[in-house]
Amino acid sequence: MSRLKKISLFLVFTLIFGVIAFFHESRLGRWIDTEVYEFIYASESFITTALMLGFTQVGEVLSMVILSLIMITILMLYRLKFETLFLIISMLSSSVLVPVLKNTFDRQRPSLLRLIDITGFSFPSGHAMGSSIFFGSLMALIKNSELNHKGILYGICATFILMISSSRVYLGVHYPTDIIAGIVAGTAVVIGTSFIMHKKLDKLPTPV
Repeated sequence: MSRLKKISLFLVFTLIFGVIAFFHESRLGRWIDTEVYEFIYASESFITTALMLGFTQVGEVLSMVILSLIMITILMLYRLKFETLFLIISMLSSSVLVPVLKNTFDRQRPSLLRLIDITGFSFPSGHAMGSSIFFGSLMALIKNSELNHKGILYGICATFILMISSSRVYLGVHYPTDIIAGIVAGTAVVIGTSFIMHKKLDKLPTPV
């Protein structure tokens, strides 16, 4: 992907985030929150709750830190310094942007049907943004690698982003617009980091 396409995508996703941020408390934003929330919560069951609790744990800060350190170690073992730097910059961006954005928008969490107890502000979702940055970064690295079955690996990464994000709505600690904004912001970070490191990511020498 050319630098022009990357910067264009970055601007598009940044604009989308800005639109969501501007309208998330509007009548349209509340309608989206209500409709999507009811759709997700309609599947409530013991098994679903256990599954969602598992995915939400994967998206916790500690889990993301551990997964990041594991991936950084693997990349360093392969001596992929630019790939390692790419992942480090992406995840550090997440650690800085999430608290800044949350405190900027100062949105309170949902108060109804909450299945877990949690504090802090709601917009955007840190789980959605963090998982989008981590797994989105992995997808970018996979794209520049020589791995087989890239489609399957993309699907696994996308599934984790979707499930971690939707678990936050199911558990009643985020509005759907928080999730959408988090995914959009996380995607923008990955694209922005990729733009900064354009043409510097080596091919992963992974055995076929």
